[in-house]
Amino acid sequence: MGKNYTKRILFVGMPDMALVCLNKLTQKGINVAAVVPPSKNDTSYSLMVNFAKNLNLNIIDYDFDLSDKDFLDKIRDLNADIGVVASYNKKFPKELLSLTKDGFINLHPSKLPDYRGANPYSHVIINGEEESAITLHFMDEEFDTGDIISQYRFSIDQNETMGTLFYRTNEMCASMLFEALDYYETHEFPRKPQPKHNDYKKAEALSLEKGNVYIDWNTPAEDIERFIRALNPYIGAFTSYKGFLLRINSASVVKKKHNFKAGTIVEVKKHFRVACEKNMLEIESIQYGGFFITSSLDFIERLKPKKGEILTNG
Repeated sequence: MGKNYTKRILFVGMPDMALVCLNKLTQKGINVAAVVPPSKNDTSYSLMVNFAKNLNLNIIDYDFDLSDKDFLDKIRDLNADIGVVASYNKKFPKELLSLTKDGFINLHPSKLPDYRGANPYSHVIINGEEESAITLHFMDEEFDTGDIISQYRFSIDQNETMGTLFYRTNEMCASMLFEALDYYETHEFPRKPQPKHNDYKKAEALSLEKGNVYIDWNTPAEDIERFIRALNPYIGAFTSYKGFLLRINSASVVKKKHNFKAGTIVEVKKHFRVACEKNMLEIESIQYGGFFITSSLDFIERLKPKKGEILTNG
C-alpha cells in the first residue's frame, strides 16, 4: 500500500514538463488539490486541461491575468500547503505567491544561478557546456532567482540536441519533484540563497521573430554544428539562400582548410558543403520553406544550388 500524502499541493504548469511531472505525482499518490493550466488564450491550454481532467483533478483557470480577483479568490479558498510550478511563461504577482502556506517552488532545467531564463536547453549546448543540471527552488517575484532547495547535475552528451536534453530533463524534473514533495510531507525544505550579482550566464528566448536563430557563417564549423543541434527540433537554425529561408536540421564538421568566403557553397555533388570561418560544414538534413524536410542530396537535386553561391544569415 502506498504512502498516504496529506499536504495539499497546487500544481501550476505547461506542457510538456508539466504533463510528465503531473503524471508522476498522481501515480505516486501526491495530494494534488488543483491544477492551474496556462491562460485560456495559450495554445497549450486545452491540452493541459484535458490531461488534468483525465486524471480527475480540480482545475482553476483564468482568462489572461494571474492577478484576476476571481482567480486569486479561488486559490485562496483552496487552502493549499504549497504551490509547485513545472514550466510557465508568466511572472507570478506577489499576491499569488502569498496564497499558499509555504509559498511556491519551481523546477528549472539549468545549474542555477547560471542560465536563468526561457531556454537553458539550447544555450548550454551552444556554449559547449559539458555539464548541466536541474534545480528546484523557491519562487519570488523575479524569474529563477529564489532560494535553491536541491540541484542535480548531469553530463551533456556529445551529440545532444535541444530535443534530447528537453526530454531527459523532463523525466529528471518529475523524479526530483516527487522526491521533494515526499520529503516535504514531514519536513521543511532547506534553503540556499542564490548570489545577488548578475555575472552569470543567460538563457534568453530564441526565435525567428527575435532574429537570433540565424547561422553566422563567420564562426568556426564546430560552433555552427553545436548551434544547429541546440535548436533542433523545436526552433530550427536558419540561413538564407537566394532570398528564401533554409532550416538546417543536422550537419557535421569537415576539418579542411580553405580560402573561401564564409557562407560559400563549396561542394554540391556527393556532398553539400559550406565554408565557415574555420573548416567546413557538411549539411545533412535541410528544410526548404514549409514543404519538405529532406537530405542534402535531395535538396541539391530539386533546387540545383551551384558551387560559389553564398548562404547568408538573414
